[in-house]
Amino acid sequence: MIIEKINIYNLNIPFARTITHRLYSRNTTESVVVVIHDNDDGQGMGEGTPRSYVTGETLEDSLWAAGRIAKTILGRSFESVGDVHALLKAVGDSDVAIRHPAACCAIETALIDLWANIEGRPIYQLFDQSSTKRVLAYSGVIPFIEKEQVFLDYVDRVRKLKLTSLKIKVVDQDSGLAQLAIIREKLGSSIDLRVDANAAFTADAAIRFIRRAKSANLSAIEQPVAKNDLAGLKKVSEHSDIPVIADESMYTSNGPFYLIDNDICHGLNIRLSSCGGFRKAYQIYQRAKLKPMTVVVGAHVGETAILSFAGRHLAMICSDADYLEGSFSKYVIAEDLVEEDISFGFKGMVPAVDGPGLGIGISESAVEKWSERFASLCFADSTR
Repeated sequence: MIIEKINIYNLNIPFARTITHRLYSRNTTESVVVVIHDNDDGQGMGEGTPRSYVTGETLEDSLWAAGRIAKTILGRSFESVGDVHALLKAVGDSDVAIRHPAACCAIETALIDLWANIEGRPIYQLFDQSSTKRVLAYSGVIPFIEKEQVFLDYVDRVRKLKLTSLKIKVVDQDSGLAQLAIIREKLGSSIDLRVDANAAFTADAAIRFIRRAKSANLSAIEQPVAKNDLAGLKKVSEHSDIPVIADESMYTSNGPFYLIDNDICHGLNIRLSSCGGFRKAYQIYQRAKLKPMTVVVGAHVGETAILSFAGRHLAMICSDADYLEGSFSKYVIAEDLVEEDISFGFKGMVPAVDGPGLGIGISESAVEKWSERFASLCFADSTR
């Protein structure tokens, strides 16, 4: 296999409704999509979702970085999966990839999708062939919603789907506690309920919130303090009787392994794009589970079918994850890149992937419908 062409797209699909939490309000996707073609008409697709408030990278930075990384792999040939993994390590450890994980994720996913298609096996088997899961169960996530009726509509949808776990975004103590009380009233005591504060609190305020929310029987609280307040995160963890999960704090200059090794928190939200792709996400998962820690295999709002299915493969690899998030599709975006409904359904269930590559067919024309092409790199052109 020789990499002959790489197309890079700026993907922008409207949301079905504006999604809000403590750190942002968003009404469209903002993704980097990479399509890699080989010399035998093979194709692989990848997606990255840059979030400046998480990893510091902007969409513009990620598009540029994807172009830089693409130039380093254009024309490369591969004869084995070992060759693919060696290149992924070299690319992933480069300074450009470290500073732009969404771009690295898009390139990496496209490359392993291409190779897995050639071998005729699912992506997850390139990392771990032992997974035997046939079904994946996803959590619901309710964004911060001020209007009571809209909030109640979300809760009713969760009830009708009979989801077994739910995460709710909070922005302050009083409204958060009020919404938790409504959820318990409407959904009962059996649903696993956790909170994502997205840095809404100081350490002391987070500890007070956890104590005040005791009657809600929370299973965990995610990112209670500011991203860089690792001392505050550790303080909350030491005073909390429920797991404290880090998200944005994984992406300080210290990195996720610092959180794990220094007992800064009880768990991590491992998002494929923010981690920089499968290789790094899997390394973080393996290290976290040695503790052991609570692990969420997470997702960014606005992921298309590309990252949704990549996330399913990551869930297959991280088989002991405590919570899965993703496959939101129709619940968030106005139109996905595939006609079939790939959103999770009753009880949050989706079938585990078993087809080759990503396990879902997406045409490049579907990507082009919602995109501006940022770059098109051809090996033939580079050799002239």
